[in-house]
Amino acid sequence: MRISWLSIFVLLLLVSPAFGQRDAPVYESYLPQFAIYHDTSKGNNAITIDLLFKKNGGPAEHIEHQAYILVYLKKDEEQILNLAQDAELVKKEREKTAKTFLQILVDKKLVVPLESQVAKINGGRTPRFADARGYPRRSGVDTLANHSFPFKFTFTYETLFQTVRGLGNYSPATEEIYTKKITYFHDKFKFIVFVPVNNSAQANKVSPEIHQSWDFANVMNDTTSLLYFRPLPYELDMETYEKKVLIYIN
Repeated sequence: MRISWLSIFVLLLLVSPAFGQRDAPVYESYLPQFAIYHDTSKGNNAITIDLLFKKNGGPAEHIEHQAYILVYLKKDEEQILNLAQDAELVKKEREKTAKTFLQILVDKKLVVPLESQVAKINGGRTPRFADARGYPRRSGVDTLANHSFPFKFTFTYETLFQTVRGLGNYSPATEEIYTKKITYFHDKFKFIVFVPVNNSAQANKVSPEIHQSWDFANVMNDTTSLLYFRPLPYELDMETYEKKVLIYIN
């Protein structure tokens, strides 16, 4: 009996530090603020997407994340989101021997990654929690930027026009020559914000130290490569007037 109690005591000594140091679950990952608008600040007609990504919980050392903006046709949205729900396709483990989830979407010509950026967290490390029950801190509108990752992407009308018309299911049959000056393009397009977990092969711009460390998604899903993968709510239309590209946000 004495040996049994001694064994239990040693086991507790070994296990306790591991539990004590366990990272907080990812309770939330969302966009507390985003804007999409027309932008001529760089001399060209463009669309700018300005957003804050917030993650409550997760490894405290992960003070940076990489975000992609993907463009896709509205009519392909259901197919894309269904693929994102396939647990096998989004597994990190399969990235060692197979294509990443993003590469699968690209190969199917369902999306084009317009750009990816790395942002460092505002205000330092990932926030801790309000009490021992694990409820995350809530912040008011005036503190949205605290502990968020700020991203800003700008794409010219011309880049979007050429890219969207190169998507696999784009149909030239939907183009309507309205007058000699005006052509309408009825295939609407949208954007997805994609943030991979930091130890996914898709997080290829974060620092090597962070990329090599353990990471997981909501709540403690350490098999998926997707931390955040959501469409923005707006639909965009294209038009040419005297061969000049126009884009409308709705």
